[in-house]
Amino acid sequence: MDLRSAAPAAGSSLTGGARRLLADVALAAAVVLIGQLGQPAVSSPSDRAWYWVVVAGCGLAMLVRSRMPHVCLTALAGFLLLHLVLTRELSVFAAAVCLIAAYISQTLGPPARWVYLALTYLGAVVAILAPGPVQGEPWWGRWALAAFACAMITVAALAGALRRRGRERVELALDRVAILKAQQESERRLATMEERTRIAREVHDILGHSLGAIAVQAEGARYVLATDAAAADRALADIGRLSRGAVAEVQELVDVLRADDEPAALRPTPTLSDLPELVGTFQHPGASIRLLLDGEAGGVPAHVGVAAYRIVQEALTNVLKHAGRVPVLIRVRVAERRTDLLVVNGGPTRPLGAASDLGHGLTGMKERVRALGGTFDAGPDAATGGWRVAATLPWERS
Repeated sequence: MDLRSAAPAAGSSLTGGARRLLADVALAAAVVLIGQLGQPAVSSPSDRAWYWVVVAGCGLAMLVRSRMPHVCLTALAGFLLLHLVLTRELSVFAAAVCLIAAYISQTLGPPARWVYLALTYLGAVVAILAPGPVQGEPWWGRWALAAFACAMITVAALAGALRRRGRERVELALDRVAILKAQQESERRLATMEERTRIAREVHDILGHSLGAIAVQAEGARYVLATDAAAADRALADIGRLSRGAVAEVQELVDVLRADDEPAALRPTPTLSDLPELVGTFQHPGASIRLLLDGEAGGVPAHVGVAAYRIVQEALTNVLKHAGRVPVLIRVRVAERRTDLLVVNGGPTRPLGAASDLGHGLTGMKERVRALGGTFDAGPDAATGGWRVAATLPWERS
């Protein structure tokens, strides 16, 4: 991504090009004006004509300074050499163009800028020390003039180098801004994907548990319908409560997606203290679910408690789906700075090796445990012949 290419309108780049062209035209006009004001005292009309050819050529070369700096500098060198050979006179115009050439040379990249700068120094020194242009001056005067010319060229070159450094800093800043913008966009997309994954996992857990529990209660009601009408009525009431609860929880997640600036009103998240109620929704005739809670559930951090609740919820749903009416043991141990979970069913379980059987259940449990930096294990239990789910949830990571 290039920030400069993401400008508000395409006209901005045209404005920049027009600005550079205007600067080149102004510089060409300044060169012609310097040529008019600083022309040397030439005797013959032909020398004067050649002088104006040099001035016009240097002015035209300035018009391509921004687009073709190498062509501009090469043309300036040729015209200055022509000026020295034909007029045999030093002029203010030649000195000014020489300084401009030194400035332009330092706006280029290496090694071109060093080559052009060296040629500028060499040309100035040769022009001053060569016989003809400075006749009558003592040798030390010509050397002093050459040293002064080199000093002025150095100043012009430093100005060009500063201009180049400033432009490079601006370009570097623009590149950094573009990189930061790309990183922010990437982080935003990752955050959106993570949020969608989290909501999908919550919907899976809610619907899986609710529909599984409804199926359990429906089977239980059918089982006792002829013998215990009150128990069947309680089972049907539980079905209604579970259905309404599932609809309410899914609606809350939808409200989170729709909420913009104002936070959506959410019910309290489940904790380990809600496990007895969860187990009650899965109880049905013909099977027993035992819950053993060791430790103080109230001291478990909220983010660990909701993860433990969802893991137990999903494990019970899987037992119902793949094993049916079998005894289930749930052991929760609240230890020092961690929570250990174990869910074991006591009957044969259909293998969960296929992706169609796994669904999102085991994957969702693994993701919850991984987010807390804990350990997770699920597989056949050698002691019971059923299936076991074990997880360790540390409290340090959120």
